[in-house]
Amino acid sequence: MSAVTARQRSAMETVARRCDERIDQEAADVALAGSRRPHLSGQALAAGSLAALLHVSPRTMSTRIDHARPAVCTLPQVQALAWTGDLEPYRVDAVVAESMAAPAARLHEFEARVLEGDITELSCAALRQRARRAADRCAPDDADHHAALARGRSEVRVRPGECTGMTRLVADLPTPVAMRIWGAVDGLAAEYARAQPGLRMGAARADALTDLVEANATISTTIELVAPIDAGHHTQPDLGVSAQCVAPAPADEAAEDADPVGAGVYQDLGGCEELDDGVLHDHDGDLWFVSSHTEVPLLGSLLPSDVVDLLNDPDVTIRLARSDSVTGATRWQDPTTYRPGARTARAVRSRDGTCRFPGCATAARRCQLDHVVRHPDGPTTVTNLQTLCATHHGFKHHAGWQVTMDERGICTWTAPDGRTHTTHPMDRHGHQAA
Repeated sequence: MSAVTARQRSAMETVARRCDERIDQEAADVALAGSRRPHLSGQALAAGSLAALLHVSPRTMSTRIDHARPAVCTLPQVQALAWTGDLEPYRVDAVVAESMAAPAARLHEFEARVLEGDITELSCAALRQRARRAADRCAPDDADHHAALARGRSEVRVRPGECTGMTRLVADLPTPVAMRIWGAVDGLAAEYARAQPGLRMGAARADALTDLVEANATISTTIELVAPIDAGHHTQPDLGVSAQCVAPAPADEAAEDADPVGAGVYQDLGGCEELDDGVLHDHDGDLWFVSSHTEVPLLGSLLPSDVVDLLNDPDVTIRLARSDSVTGATRWQDPTTYRPGARTARAVRSRDGTCRFPGCATAARRCQLDHVVRHPDGPTTVTNLQTLCATHHGFKHHAGWQVTMDERGICTWTAPDGRTHTTHPMDRHGHQAA
């Protein structure tokens, strides 16, 4: 596996280098023509193309390329050890990460210091420490400079937790900031632990962090309840969708009280209460329910009890939307405006959930709206709009990728090499996962 990964690393570097050459050549051609250069890097082009092939996100692929290029181009002996299977990928990544602190002109010295003696039996932690010392010796006066660069890359990441109902937050912060945050969290957690004997310290710290953040922020929550478009008043609750106590509105009432999302489809019955079976009912005895879990993009899943608590929170804003009972994609009313209005934009973002480029998980709220068939050849309708992040919007216009969308919102992307990749709108019913 180590040897195979080394070969894949070399191939990724080759693809990235060729993409750089292609972008540079296109930029030169554009400059000669007097046109504006597209904001697209060879790294982004390579990451997007390889991510679609390897079924990972473009961000993950970009990180892999960032690790592959130094290993192949500037640490040839480390790459040679990996090529023969003597150095595992995680240990190669540790050496590459520490090499960033060494000057480019002294990387040969850095590598020689790291490889001084046998490293094949060193643990990853020990190898990282050796590499860090080697980088410090190569650039003893650059520690502050590299620390400043690293602080500029501070971030907080989020991903689903180990089980349903849990989410994991990971933060990379400057050490002085982390010390202050940890001191506040640990101090408050100690008070909680003293007040509640038997409370685990880890759980106390989680409660402390939550309370500190919520006490210093104004948080608003909006829930979009999605029900099948053909769900009638007496439909049996056998689909995996989330719903509240709603019922079909009469046609005349719908016309008088139109709602921006799912207009004329449902009216709020109110008075929801939770019974022992974990199902939501209204006071008239009509049965509605919450699915076993509700997917939240990037964050994980909500348990039924979590959804019930949110629905019962008077400060939560609730919107109603319709979905296709077959595909699970959010449905809409056909807009007639020339430009995407708030209703159309909200419908597109609700349907897509994320950037529609293969593998990209950028939230739709941070994406741009793009005409699949560009205007004026294509209409400004939900069936001709998709959400694309800024990077992959550039892919469609400058990197040779083409996309088509069918009436169900399914996009088919064709790469410059002719390979095709399919992306689906967000499935509100969990059919794709099943």
